[in-house]
Amino acid sequence: MRLKTIATCLLFICLWGVEGVKAGSLDDRYGVLDLPSHIKYYEVDERDRVMLNPYLQVATKRHKAILDPSTPAYDWVIDAQGNVRIIEMAPHPRGRSYSGRFTRPEDGYTRELGYVERYGHVSALGGEAGRIGGEIVNDSQSKQWVVNNKSGRYSKRKIDRTTEQLGYAAARIQEVVDPGEGQEWGAVVYLLDYAPLAVRQLQMANPLIEYIDPESEKRPYLLIEPIWTKK
Repeated sequence: MRLKTIATCLLFICLWGVEGVKAGSLDDRYGVLDLPSHIKYYEVDERDRVMLNPYLQVATKRHKAILDPSTPAYDWVIDAQGNVRIIEMAPHPRGRSYSGRFTRPEDGYTRELGYVERYGHVSALGGEAGRIGGEIVNDSQSKQWVVNNKSGRYSKRKIDRTTEQLGYAAARIQEVVDPGEGQEWGAVVYLLDYAPLAVRQLQMANPLIEYIDPESEKRPYLLIEPIWTKK
């Protein structure tokens, strides 16, 4: 994902048409606890238990997670206690191999030959309920980490995963995650394809909307700022 740096273009965007934000409970800040929308066939062991990612880091102020600047991306999700859980996008030992193009039955996504099935967001929580989630993507050109809300399990179509929840989550991530030597925090990107349907429809009228694919106006997003709280 190619984005401008915060220094030149980051815009503060609250929910379009809604005034003010507040720092309330964990539900207010990071969304209510909700089970993942689905679990993929290969993500469970022989006893049908969701396997944890072996590179899981639970980030707190006392024990920060550390990002590797050579890693292209991480997944993140906020747990029941408001902790940030960070996982590497590693291949899954029970992932399937296909001889050609296929459509995955769990989520309907079509994949090409050579696609590697990997640990997903559910492997950060063992399949348990979580709050908002997304990705931390390495923009190697600017040496910045870009935070977004791209999680099909814990963000997409969930009713309260708005710009505010991502703003609070981004602030928490920056507070408890070490970006690594030579890296810094960059843009916070709210992907409208992973927003609640009502929020997406409302935000499509926002004049500050941008597109990852401008020519076709596909994959719309908004740049937002972290929302800091004293709590």
